[in-house]
Amino acid sequence: MKKWHKTTLVILGAVVFSTVAIQASDVLRNIDGNLAGMAIESQDPCGAGAVLVNLGSGALCVDQYEASTGELCPVSSPATQVQTQENMNEIECAAVSEQKMQPWRYVSLAQAQQLCARTGKRLPNNDEWYALASSITDQSGCIVAGNGPDATGSELCVTPAGVYDMIGNLWEWIDGEVYDGHYNERPLPESGYVQVVDSDGVIVETSSAGSDEYGDDYATTNLSGVRGILRGGFYGSGDDAGLYAQNISVPLDSKTPGVGFRCVKSI
Repeated sequence: MKKWHKTTLVILGAVVFSTVAIQASDVLRNIDGNLAGMAIESQDPCGAGAVLVNLGSGALCVDQYEASTGELCPVSSPATQVQTQENMNEIECAAVSEQKMQPWRYVSLAQAQQLCARTGKRLPNNDEWYALASSITDQSGCIVAGNGPDATGSELCVTPAGVYDMIGNLWEWIDGEVYDGHYNERPLPESGYVQVVDSDGVIVETSSAGSDEYGDDYATTNLSGVRGILRGGFYGSGDDAGLYAQNISVPLDSKTPGVGFRCVKSI
């Protein structure tokens, strides 16, 4: 009797162990759960077209390429403000980060913010953009002299992390505004060549003569009203473009052929 009881317990234990093992195996194979999928996903939190960059303020997924139009956008390469609005009216239209695409232009600050938000992203702020672009050691291959932007992903203008065209090609919208010539409650100087910048790379002093230390980069300001912030220069900036180049004179609803954007996501 005791032997039968002991044998029964052994059999029951084996069945229970086998059942648990099968359930665990099923979970790992994504049959009854998603643990394996979660583990794989955690190794690539940024997805296609973006890279993970560790900044002093934390980890950030950064789109490698300037934004272009997704497959569900009615107009693949907007050439006017009207065409951008046509895309905006299609709720499924979103910005993507892909190489060898025409970058999206004729976009206001609010439109750029909304297009990034449609994919769970946002525009970079000043300190993020500056920290990312600062790692470009050779700007000589960046697109600063031409009649229009190149396709995204210039192999000669890239950060060590693999972020392309932060300098030149298109000005990039920054998430931030300037009020009556004040940035973070500090007055900005008149337009001129960059002489001194703060820790976010924002101008503190300008001059009528260029500075070798700041690459002869130029800053344009408008000290009245609410203004947007553009960084890096564009295809027509010439020597004025660069890490320290900034345009703080544009209205928030400005939509021009030389302005685009890039999306990021906090991790």
